[in-house]
Amino acid sequence: MKDKNKNINEPEKQELSRELGLFQLTMMGAGMMIGAGVFVATGIAIGEAGTGGILLAFALNGLIAIFTAMSFAELCSAIPAAGGAYSYVKKAFGGLIGFISGWMNWFALAVAGSLYAITFSEYTLHMMEGFEFFEKLNLNMHIAVKSLAVLVALVFILINYKGVKDTGTSSTIIALGQTVTLLIIGAMGVFVAVREPERLLNFQPFLSSGKGAVLVAMGFTYVGFEGFEVIGHAGEEAIDPKKNIPKAILYAVIVVVTTYLMVAFAAVIGVHNQGVTVREWFEINGSTGFADSVKMLFPAGGMLLVTLAAIFSSTSALNATLFSSARVSFAISRDGFLPPSLTKISKTQVPSVALFFSSIIVLVVATLFPVEDVAAAADIMFLLIFMLINISVIRIRKTMGDELHYGYLMPFFPWVPILALILQLTLAIFIFQISPTAWLSAGAWIVAGIIFYFAYSKSHAKKRAQRSELEYIRAADKRKYRVMVPIRSGEISHALVKFAERLAWVWHGEMQLTRIMSIPHYATDEEAAMQFDFNKEYITEARQSITMDVPVSTIVARSDTAARGIVDSIRDHQTNMVVLGWKGYTEKQSYEMGNTLDRVIETAPCNIMIIKPGDEGLHTGKPIRRILMPTTGSQHATLAAKIAISLLDDSDESLLTIFNVNKQREPEQNIMRRLQPIITEMGNIPMKVKIVESDDIVGEILKESEKNDMLILGAPDEGALKTMLFGRVTERIASECPKTVILAKKDMGVRSWIRRWIGSRK
Repeated sequence: MKDKNKNINEPEKQELSRELGLFQLTMMGAGMMIGAGVFVATGIAIGEAGTGGILLAFALNGLIAIFTAMSFAELCSAIPAAGGAYSYVKKAFGGLIGFISGWMNWFALAVAGSLYAITFSEYTLHMMEGFEFFEKLNLNMHIAVKSLAVLVALVFILINYKGVKDTGTSSTIIALGQTVTLLIIGAMGVFVAVREPERLLNFQPFLSSGKGAVLVAMGFTYVGFEGFEVIGHAGEEAIDPKKNIPKAILYAVIVVVTTYLMVAFAAVIGVHNQGVTVREWFEINGSTGFADSVKMLFPAGGMLLVTLAAIFSSTSALNATLFSSARVSFAISRDGFLPPSLTKISKTQVPSVALFFSSIIVLVVATLFPVEDVAAAADIMFLLIFMLINISVIRIRKTMGDELHYGYLMPFFPWVPILALILQLTLAIFIFQISPTAWLSAGAWIVAGIIFYFAYSKSHAKKRAQRSELEYIRAADKRKYRVMVPIRSGEISHALVKFAERLAWVWHGEMQLTRIMSIPHYATDEEAAMQFDFNKEYITEARQSITMDVPVSTIVARSDTAARGIVDSIRDHQTNMVVLGWKGYTEKQSYEMGNTLDRVIETAPCNIMIIKPGDEGLHTGKPIRRILMPTTGSQHATLAAKIAISLLDDSDESLLTIFNVNKQREPEQNIMRRLQPIITEMGNIPMKVKIVESDDIVGEILKESEKNDMLILGAPDEGALKTMLFGRVTERIASECPKTVILAKKDMGVRSWIRRWIGSRK
């Protein structure tokens, strides 16, 4: 790709290798979700909410997880990128919000990794305490726990350094081991209940502590339902990510929720003949209640099973958090928000520097800090991230629509993410009641992120942001007025060029022929280069069709979406008018003129001319001698008048008709007063004003258009904030008229900016 007028030095895009299949991805997510926290939290939760309450808590937390998993699955299927939640929030909101989501996610994952390392250490040493040789060592247990935690963390750091294939394989083995172990415990519970049905009485009363206690149990056990999002972090390393990632996310959640319900059932069934109610027994035993219950359920090997399950769970979660935290920091750095060194890829295709810094956080926290409150803060951060994800999936679906290629679309949109958002907000507020310290810790980290963003990230991200422009050939004769034509496939581009060159010639301006390559941000530079020559041909063909003596600049750019690329090019090249084409209808009811057109009209900081080519006009080689301009005297009508003057053929037969349908039966002098600025704009152009009284505005205009070569309309003032685009009547006229139709919208400066923020969908 070449640029005759400037040198573009883009940093080499770092890429990851694709090694992970559906089964590996599913086990990675399940391994992260079945963390060690569930072993400690289950007994406490039963003691708080009762034997039936724990089942309800797991089921409700599972429902929240499934709702959010649907949002993740949809986003992952359309945007399979390494940053997971960060990539999706950044795409939806960008800037500070996007950065903070990644900043929180990185911290939460790394701290969770240190928690899992310590949990592995504690359970392993607890199992060793039963052996005589271990007792003779007389170790300082605090130092022993910390030392073993560091050791196991280093082991999995090394596994991650070896490459994604080894990471995925180890994750699969460990996650499979923990899932099978827990399912064995669950199956034992079902077997004992069938053999001794009287144990089902342990569930009476079902909600012994009331409904409010269920929320407490949900707060204690929610940590066990985080983790499916790590599958999204493997977006650039997954085989066939558009299909496999959404499937893996949903499969992982279903497997884990089923496993939890079976394990909770087994824990309740296990308690027998203790002299107190089952809820009271769990309240007394607290964090060890789950292990002790399983031991009673299966005396021959219950304790071993629980210990093995805890060890499998902690190591699997540690492996997954190391993998994910490195990918999040890698993605943040690749966007320029963190120092560029974190984008370095090792020979084994691993983000080695990002993994190093994530490992430092894991090791430091595991060695020096009490992790209880920090882990709770990570829990809150996950909730906040999930809330942002559920907002992002709505925003991305609405603003990008048919420009993304979805491998999965959630049912009942947007109610699923809205309900998930409400439930997550409830849990986040409830966690504050349990641990204010957690909220303070989370708040402190977020504030630190905001400071870092304004001190470093904002300026560096702007410098390092991927340049969208692949080629810009500047016109030899640079003009002040610039008319841009986004070139697309089909005959419509020929029509746009013909009208645009006439305007540029009359207004002594230049043309900007622009081709936007719709390429996802995660696509490689090599993938973009392969498409460059093909897309450049569109520009070449469009330029060859220009017959008038006007300067021409050409631009080839890449962007996630055509609309965003067009608007970015308008801003970069100070375009005064953009000429767009419309087929006269839209295939989706959620858009008024089409996804790309809607978004450009709402956000472009310039004048806009939309052309729906008809049977007659410049694109057919025929001059335009009769133009109909229906108007009520809107501010946009002056731009429509200026365009009409420029397009009208210079002959004795030419005539421009200003047409007004007087539906309100106003006095004609009032109408003429409103039309006077437009009449003045016409100067010496041959014209006439025609006013008719009728209730059928659309019908009268369509009937009058039959006598003319072209119809031109300005956007109505009424509804500038009420309607998103030109107004329903204007669009209906343009859609139904068989003649060439031009819609004109004047850039209103500050008013347009206000409208974009108050009334737009972008």
